[in-house]
Amino acid sequence: MITDADIIEFQELYEKRFGAKIDRDEAYKKLTLLIRQMEIIYQPIPKSQYEEYMNEHGAINEPGKSEASS
Repeated sequence: MITDADIIEFQELYEKRFGAKIDRDEAYKKLTLLIRQMEIIYQPIPKSQYEEYMNEHGAINEPGKSEASS
C-alpha cells in the first residue's frame, strides 16, 4: 500500500532527479507503475538455476581451490 509519506518522498526524489515538480496524482501514478515494474522484473532465482549459471561461467570454485589458482 502506498502511503501519503511515500508519495511525498517520491515527489521529492523525482524533483531532485529530474528537476521538475509533479502533483500528487502524477506522483501516485508514476510510483504505482515503478512498483509494479519492480514486482514484474525482480523475481528470485531458483537455486538450481543459479548453480547452473555459476558452473557454466566458472564462478563456483572447487573446495580447496582458490580463485588465484584457477
